[in-house]
Amino acid sequence: MRATPATQLSAFLANTPGVIAHLCATLAEQGVNVRAMTVLDTVDIGTMRMVVDDVELAKRTLDEAGAAYVEVPVISVPIPNAAGAFARIARTLAGAHINIEYFYATASNGSDHTVGIFRVSDRDAALEIDFVD
Repeated sequence: MRATPATQLSAFLANTPGVIAHLCATLAEQGVNVRAMTVLDTVDIGTMRMVVDDVELAKRTLDEAGAAYVEVPVISVPIPNAAGAFARIARTLAGAHINIEYFYATASNGSDHTVGIFRVSDRDAALEIDFVD
């Protein structure tokens, strides 16, 4: 199995109640499906990292909502739902001298796999790797 390229949008939001709910509702109203998401906090700012089904529509929606964001190139890797699966992928990347800068996962509907979203030090090289189940 191979990684596929993806674009993550990292939106920077006030760390106050309702901000994430409002932005997610706004994206949904525009028909943007959030396929994977993680939210990190600091004292004043939250960072909402997400992979969506329509990057251009999501960017327009974020612009209209006044949300600051950046585009980040990431890879998407199917991860078998089995003990040691993530360890094998991490070892494979390490063996290719590719650092995992961060990672988050989301379940894939109707599958025995999870989808992992990786920010790695060398995306192009990671896209050439065959990840074994």
